[in-house]
Amino acid sequence: MIIGAQDFPILCPPVEYAVPSRLWHLYLLECVDGSLYTGITVDVAARFIAHQTGKGARYTRSHKPMHLLASAPVGTKSEALKAELAIKRLPRDQKLPAVQSLASQNSYKSERPSSMNKSELIEAIAQSAELTKADAERALNATIETVVKTVAKGDTVTLVGFGTFKSVKRAARTGRNPATGAALKIAASTSPKFTAGATFKAAVAGKNAKKK
Repeated sequence: MIIGAQDFPILCPPVEYAVPSRLWHLYLLECVDGSLYTGITVDVAARFIAHQTGKGARYTRSHKPMHLLASAPVGTKSEALKAELAIKRLPRDQKLPAVQSLASQNSYKSERPSSMNKSELIEAIAQSAELTKADAERALNATIETVVKTVAKGDTVTLVGFGTFKSVKRAARTGRNPATGAALKIAASTSPKFTAGATFKAAVAGKNAKKK
């Protein structure tokens, strides 16, 4: 089974947004009428484009954003919501300095290792694809279930650019007990294997290169 990005628009967004940040960010926009908009997201670039194309918040649909003034890594969604509320309560002239100060204080968060759980992944998919969380969860669950069933039958699933899921058979063999050195018989087995695609590899390599 070979599947291209067009077949899974929810899980395969355009390459430049394929790996959203795992941290929640606070951001500040300047709209065409001079007003400021504060929001939170896991992917600032994608969210800014959503606002500009009328797919963001209700406010920015009638107040088109012109500039991304500043953004700051915050942490969890709960922390981001608290920071957003604090910024919104500030006078206009204090909003930008406050976000810039937060960005300076929390710059280390962009570099720290983090992990995304299923709930956070669903939130990211819902935001990126403009879906409800319920729809995003159903789509993700259906995708996972389809991949598992396909590979369990012995077939291969290829998502062009992302990677390939397949089953790998290992013949029976003799190993060694690491503690005693005694010979051990290891039974034949079949296990799933994932091999990253070129686009996925390039995205990860590019991110690591920037860190160096």
